[in-house]
Amino acid sequence: MSIKFPPARIGAAALAIAAGLALAACSAPLPGGTESATESTKADGPVKLGLLAPLTGASAADGKLMRQGAELALRELNAAGGVAGREITLEAADVKDLKSDAVASAVSRLTADGEVGAVITGYASTTNFEIDLLAEAGVPYLIGGGSTQTAEIITKDPGRYPGVWSTAPHFEAYKTDLPERLEAWSRDGTFQPRTRTVYIISSDNPYSNDISDGLVRNFTAKGWKVVGPDVVPYGEVNDWTPQIGKIHAADPSVIVNLDYLTANAVKFLTQFRDNPTDSLLFSQYAPSVPEFKKLAGRGADGVLYNLPVGAVVSDRYAPGRDFVKKFNDAYGTDPGLYGVMGYEQVRLWAKAAESVGDPLDRAAVGKAVGGVEMRETAMGTIRFDQATHLAVADDTDGLPLQFFQIQDGRDVLLGPAKYADGTFELPDWFR
Repeated sequence: MSIKFPPARIGAAALAIAAGLALAACSAPLPGGTESATESTKADGPVKLGLLAPLTGASAADGKLMRQGAELALRELNAAGGVAGREITLEAADVKDLKSDAVASAVSRLTADGEVGAVITGYASTTNFEIDLLAEAGVPYLIGGGSTQTAEIITKDPGRYPGVWSTAPHFEAYKTDLPERLEAWSRDGTFQPRTRTVYIISSDNPYSNDISDGLVRNFTAKGWKVVGPDVVPYGEVNDWTPQIGKIHAADPSVIVNLDYLTANAVKFLTQFRDNPTDSLLFSQYAPSVPEFKKLAGRGADGVLYNLPVGAVVSDRYAPGRDFVKKFNDAYGTDPGLYGVMGYEQVRLWAKAAESVGDPLDRAAVGKAVGGVEMRETAMGTIRFDQATHLAVADDTDGLPLQFFQIQDGRDVLLGPAKYADGTFELPDWFR
């Protein structure tokens, strides 16, 4: 996710950390001694893999999945002998509420430790500003969320970021997939809209607003009337009555809610169900978090969402199916997006580090990550675009865009066709 803070919010602490980060990474003493971390690290001792994650705060459910996915992969790696014969341990740093000072402090702690070979995250900040901090420190960084922001940073000078790679593809499909799918459904009779009107709710953050702008543009180009976007403040939203009143006035065939915070999305769904219209409800990202279905219960049935990255949840794709079962067996919950991302990021880094032979050769490992191609992962084929450092989105040879509807309390995959394991059902709130 990515929510841009005004420059003033970055603060003096983050700027000071950024200025001194490279020095800290090279010269920070180990506890109990004065020699450098590199000099005192045993060549056959454990290697740490850093994790930046929101372990507390509003996004803690995502952070928990990131940690669980990474821990699951590390247990498997260490049981098989580690990486280059060395045990790998996880060093987690809490980015708390995603504010810049908390993120910068967590980054500083990890990069100053010479035993940390790389850092991974689903997402750590709201602007991905930490990419520059990790690059300055020369520490490989595997990131997931905010791929639009990642691409904007990388494409200005890819050579400056040889160790920064995104395991998420570009989010452009978020702007095109729903309008195109609705057009296809209208043609084949899957769903005939009463009116070509769509009501869009956005949250006041760059991630949601960027998708909103794209959806407005693409729906309009296809002849739909767009009402909104109705922008709500970023953060906790308890009362959706104003939006639901406007929805009744507009009487749309489709509602799009781009507020991705799980609690907010559930509250909107619950209040909408109390006073519904005959409208499809598409909810951005939140339904992919296991907590969404736990909070909403059977009220989640009928909700639509899509994901450009995540476990391919289909009986027709064994690697994704088997991973979801394995994660459930280990933790008693589905992995969501960030459980599988943490798992595959660890495996991706391990493959690169194994090829280099020294997990603590940060420069060589970071460069090697970009050349790795991993087929038949739980997410599909992971390979990278060298201009943006983003994972490649491709339904046949990359990461497929998945489109879901929640039915009977479970995610039913409606597309792409090669993996689909169900068909669309009209939501039960339709009169």
